[in-house]
Amino acid sequence: MDKSEIAQYYDYTLLYYKYFWHRSALAIHYGFWDEGTKSHQESLLNSNKFMAEKVRIEPNRLILDAGCGIGGSAIWIAKNFGATVIGITLSEKQVREAYRIAKIYNVDRLVKFYIRDYVKTGFEDNLFDIVWGQESICYAENKKDFLKEAFRVLKKNGKIIVADGFLKRDAKSDKEEQMIKIFTDGLALSNLDKIDNFKKSMEEVGFKSIKFWDKTQEILPSSKKLYNMCRIGYPIAKLTEKMKITSNILTKNNLAGIVQYESVKIGLGGYGVFYGEK
Repeated sequence: MDKSEIAQYYDYTLLYYKYFWHRSALAIHYGFWDEGTKSHQESLLNSNKFMAEKVRIEPNRLILDAGCGIGGSAIWIAKNFGATVIGITLSEKQVREAYRIAKIYNVDRLVKFYIRDYVKTGFEDNLFDIVWGQESICYAENKKDFLKEAFRVLKKNGKIIVADGFLKRDAKSDKEEQMIKIFTDGLALSNLDKIDNFKKSMEEVGFKSIKFWDKTQEILPSSKKLYNMCRIGYPIAKLTEKMKITSNILTKNNLAGIVQYESVKIGLGGYGVFYGEK
C-alpha cells in the first residue's frame, strides 16, 4: 500500500470518524468494555487507560505516539499524566487537527506533531522512554521494520506498547481470504499480521519481557457497534458514490466495517495488546 493512499484514507474519513465514532473521546480505535463500562465514549478511554497502566506513564517521560491520528492519545496522555508526547502521522490534515485540539485542551506545550513515517522516523537513537502504537502499526507493510525502528529510538529499558487488530489464524477458505481482503482494502492496509508472527518479530528485534493480552472479548461491543452502523451505511454509501457525492473510500470502509465483526465471530480476526522492553 502506497503511503499516500493511507494519508488520503485518513484525510477523507477524518470527519466521519469524528461525528460517527469518537466525538469528544478523540479516539480512532476500538473500545475496551467491562461490566462497569457505561458508554461507547468511556470504552474508548478504557483502551488508553489499559495501555497507560501497563507502561506506567510518569510526568517526566518522553513518549513517541507512532501513528498518532488526530492526537487523541497524545493529548489524553499529556492531560492526564503531564508527560511529553511526540506524535507522528502520514497525514498533514491530522497534524493540523491535532494541534487545534491540543490548544483546546491546553496541552500544546507538552505535545508536538510531525508528518513522519514510523519505520524511518529521523529521530536520534535512545531518545524515547515509551513507544506507543494504538491501531496504527497494522499500517506497516513490514511490521518488523517498525519494531526495529522502535527499538532503535527507545532508551535502554524503554518500553513499547502496541494495541491492534491481528489475525488469530490463517484463512481456511476462499471466503475467509476474501473477508481479509475486504477488510484490508477498506482500511487502506497492506496486510494483517498474525499474533504469533508479531511476537516472533519482537523477539528477533531484541525486545524482552514480552507480554500479550488478548482483548478480543473486550472489544466485541465496539466491533458490533461498528458492524451495525456499517450495515446501515453501506447501501447509503453505494448510492451516494453512484451519485458522485461520496468517494469509493467510504463505500469500501463501510464494507470493511461489516466483515470485521464477522471475522471476529468466526475466530479469524482478533485484538490484543503487546508489551515489551528494550
